[in-house]
Amino acid sequence: MKFPVVPVVVLILFTCFASAIWAIYLGDRSLRQQTWSSFIYTHGYQSGKYKKMDNFNSYESCRDAALDQSAFYDNAPWECGLGCQFDSRSQGFQCAAMQNER
Repeated sequence: MKFPVVPVVVLILFTCFASAIWAIYLGDRSLRQQTWSSFIYTHGYQSGKYKKMDNFNSYESCRDAALDQSAFYDNAPWECGLGCQFDSRSQGFQCAAMQNER
């Protein structure tokens, strides 16, 4: 009786691949939930042009930095987003939550 080498190797490779994908997904998910990003729309909301700063620990720190940058750009509109990531389909950033409160 021969040992089925090919199916065992395929099963091991598939398990490693699935484990790597799962680990990347969980790691990416936890990073998105913890950081804030500020968006300063230098030519208005509809222009698609903005200045982005990342890795704020809280909404308050994001808001303060956004207000400073907004004042520098003649009180340009701004927003802070939680858990933002680039979406290649829409060619822009998608965030779990967006806030603009003073």
